[in-house]
Amino acid sequence: MKIALVSTLWEPASHTSTGGTGAFVGYLAEELVNRGHDVTLFASGNSKTSAKLESVTDTHFVNGFSDPLEYLNIANAFRQSEKFDIIHCNNLSRSLVFSDLTKTPSIHLLDYGEFFDHEKKVIEKYKDTANFVTISKAMQNLIDVDWQGYVYHGIDLKRFPFNENKEDYLLFLARLTPQKGPDVAIRIAKKLGMKLILAGKKLPTDKKYLSEKVDPFIDGDQIKYMGEAEFDTKVKLFQNARCLLHPLAKNYIEAFGITLIEAMACGTPVISFNRGAIPEVIEDKKTGFIVETEEGMIDAVKNIDKISKEDCRKRVEENFTVEKMTDGYEKLYSNIIQKNK
Repeated sequence: MKIALVSTLWEPASHTSTGGTGAFVGYLAEELVNRGHDVTLFASGNSKTSAKLESVTDTHFVNGFSDPLEYLNIANAFRQSEKFDIIHCNNLSRSLVFSDLTKTPSIHLLDYGEFFDHEKKVIEKYKDTANFVTISKAMQNLIDVDWQGYVYHGIDLKRFPFNENKEDYLLFLARLTPQKGPDVAIRIAKKLGMKLILAGKKLPTDKKYLSEKVDPFIDGDQIKYMGEAEFDTKVKLFQNARCLLHPLAKNYIEAFGITLIEAMACGTPVISFNRGAIPEVIEDKKTGFIVETEEGMIDAVKNIDKISKEDCRKRVEENFTVEKMTDGYEKLYSNIIQKNK
């Protein structure tokens, strides 16, 4: 198949990307190429891929964001639509406005558990005509559109070596935003008297929240902030952590959570609040704990040694590999192309 993969410019598309979408698209592009497909990747110029790379910007957005450049990147793919059998868009609702401007079929991935009013308006317009895909069952229940299916994220297990010997620290690895709950992770670590490592991007829009609920408690000793971890550093953090904390805000719907499978692949259990797709990813009391309260998360940390590290790895091997993910997308592509003839 001749496939156009359109990524976001928020992060480079590569398995080494620090962002979920960039990593997912990077993995998918690589495996599709390995399987003999003709893949063109529309992403930032600093993406690393074996696919043909087309870019409208040399690097991904670092300290800002540009919707015009995002639309320019999407338009670049649709302008060349006659070259492709299918266009796979990973830009939330932005790509929908191009979906009926070409005869080439396209799929549109909705992979974020929160929709603003203006996004809902666009989705509503195309809900019965565009091909929508998502990354969990939970997301299909979140919004009413013509879903073509869902495909779980997958990772290359060779890049996440299993490690049975853990150090005595808790890990929080995500954007440091209210939705992800780094302040909750800090409170839990302090109540337990345990070391906590925070790793992830800080956004200017969260400056007030960070200055009040996160930054004052970072002391470089018990509570340590490492910034946005590069890939090799991230893997080491996952390998050595006692467990990964995923304390999502009450109003946040987790669409999937690629860091959860990265941690489990390394043999590290995950503790998360019960939000969205969490029960689809974590097997409660076997690869981690799904809890409802902070007190429940504290109790889970105290009982984390009851979780088998081997079971964590096995969970990913059986459900969340790049091979399984690519199988799912190949099937979707074929079905949609056939339907469009």
